[in-house]
Amino acid sequence: MGDDYIHHALLSANSPIVKPPDLSVFGLFSFINGDPERNRLLMDYSLIPWWTYAELKYAFWRPLSEMSHWLDHVLWPDSPWMMHLHNIAWYLLVLVLVSRLYRTTLSVPLAGVLALAVYALDSSHGFAVSWIANRNALIALSFALVSLLLYMRWRREQGRRWLFVSLIALVLSLLSAESAISVFGYMGAYALFLDKRGPLKGVLATLPHFAVIVAWWVIYKTSGFGAANADSYYVDPVNHPITFLGKLIERLPVLLASQWGFIPAELYGFSGQTIIGYVVGCLVVLLLLLIPVMRALSRTRTSMFWFCGMLFSILPVLTALPHDRLLFFTGIGASALVGNFFYHIYSLKQCNGAGLFNRYSRGTAHALLAFHLVLAPLLLPLMTYSTKVWASLIPHQPSYFSGIKDIESKRIVLFSPPIASAMVIGPLRFYRGEVMPDRLWTITTLNDGLSFSKPDDSTLQIARAEGFLQGQAEEAFRNFQEQPLVEGESVTLSGLKIVMKDLNNEGKPTRLLLHFDRPLSDESLLFLKWDNEENRYQKLNINSAYEAD
Repeated sequence: MGDDYIHHALLSANSPIVKPPDLSVFGLFSFINGDPERNRLLMDYSLIPWWTYAELKYAFWRPLSEMSHWLDHVLWPDSPWMMHLHNIAWYLLVLVLVSRLYRTTLSVPLAGVLALAVYALDSSHGFAVSWIANRNALIALSFALVSLLLYMRWRREQGRRWLFVSLIALVLSLLSAESAISVFGYMGAYALFLDKRGPLKGVLATLPHFAVIVAWWVIYKTSGFGAANADSYYVDPVNHPITFLGKLIERLPVLLASQWGFIPAELYGFSGQTIIGYVVGCLVVLLLLLIPVMRALSRTRTSMFWFCGMLFSILPVLTALPHDRLLFFTGIGASALVGNFFYHIYSLKQCNGAGLFNRYSRGTAHALLAFHLVLAPLLLPLMTYSTKVWASLIPHQPSYFSGIKDIESKRIVLFSPPIASAMVIGPLRFYRGEVMPDRLWTITTLNDGLSFSKPDDSTLQIARAEGFLQGQAEEAFRNFQEQPLVEGESVTLSGLKIVMKDLNNEGKPTRLLLHFDRPLSDESLLFLKWDNEENRYQKLNINSAYEAD
C-alpha cells in the first residue's frame, strides 16, 4: 500500500530515482528531501505533483528501519505476506516487553494481565501493524522499551552496565524512528514518581538519555532531516513553535479520546480543517472517562507514573496529523491505567456504594470494558484488514499503458487520473517489472470542465472555469496560505514549463499554459486523458482536435 511500492522501487537497482545524498542507507524515508532540483525530478515521474511547493520536505532518518526493508527485499522481495509476518514478529516482541514492564511496575499480577490484554487487543494497532512501511514504529518501540526497562533497572540496582546498554538501546531506537523520543516521557515520569532516590536525583539521572536525544537531534537537523513546508501533515515545533502550540491544543484531546474510547483519530484529518465542535467533544469525552479513573487510582505513585508517562509520551507525536498509528507509546500508560482501574472496580470492589459518583465510576468501568475488551478485539481484525481496503481505494488501472510501443522513449502527459493513482504509477510499474516512460507528467487530476487549445506548435493551453488544484488531497502538497501562487508563476520540469494564469479568488489558476521543448506533434509526446466510466485512458489528438481560436 502506498509507500510500500515506493520502497520497493527505491530498493530496485534500475530505479530512475536514486538515493538522496544524506545519511540514510537507501533514502526510503527521505526521498522528498526539500531540494528543489530533486523535487523537480520527482515531478518528472509524478511521484509528487508539479504544484508541490519547491522546498517541500518529508525527510526522516531511519537507517535501522530501512535495513529491515532491505532484508525483506533480499530474502523475499515477491512475498508481501512474509513482510507482514516480519511486522507481526516485531509486534509480538513489543508485547513481550510491555508485559515485562507491567510486571515490573504493577504490584498485582491480575492488574498487569488486564493491562496487557487492553494493550495487545487495541484495535488502533491493527492498521499500524499491518502496514509494512509503518514497521519503523514497531522497531523504535521495541528498542525504546528495552532502553526504559534497563534504565529502571539501573535506577533500582545502580549497575552502570545497565545504564550503558540502556543508552545504546535508545540510540538504536532513535535510528529506527523519531517516535523514539516518546520513551523519554516515561523516564521523566519515573524520575518524578518512582525513583527511590527522590524526584530531584531522578530527574538528574535522566540527563544521560536527554544528552543522547539532543546529540541525535543535532545530527538529525544539521544533516537536513525533518519536515518542512508540510504543515498539512507535520509541524516542526522548533521552527514554528506558535503553530505547534495551536496544533497541540487541538490534537491532544483528539488522540487521547481515540486511545481511551474507540472513535478513530483520523476523523480529525478527513475534513481538511479544524472542527472545533469535534475537538471539544473529544475533550469532554476524555474528561468524563478520566475523572473517575484518576479519582480511584490517584492515591498511588505508580498510577501517577503511568498517567504522566502517557501525557509526556504523546507530546512528540503531536507534530503529526492525528492518526491511531501514533498511539503505540501513549497506549502503554493508558492501558496500565485501564487495567488497574478494572482491578480496583471488579476485584477490590471499590466504588461499590450507592452514591452517585460510585455509580458513575462503575458505569465508566463498564463502558471502558465494552470499549477495550469487547469492541476492540472485534474491531482489531477489521482494522488490520483496513490496509487492504485503503489499498483497494487506489485504482491500479491508471498505471497500465497497454498498446504503447517504445514506452521508454515516450513523454506521457496525463490528464484526470485519480491523484493517489498518479503518484504510484512509477512504483507500481517497478513492482510489476514494467518499463517506465521517459517522462510522466500529471497535469491535473480533475476530470470535469476541461477545455484545450493550441496557442502555438509547442504550447498546449488547458482551462477550467472552476479552477485547478481543488480538494484536500491536492492541497496537501502546498500550503496555499503560506506559499500562495502568483499570477504568471511557472514550474520548469525536464522538457516542460507550466505557467499558471488567471488566478481565481482562492488563489488557484483557472488556466495553464504547457510549453514543451518540442512540437506537440513530436512522436515522443503522448497525451492521455483518464475516462472514469471506461476505466481506461483515451488518447487525445492534440494536433487535430484542439486548434487555437
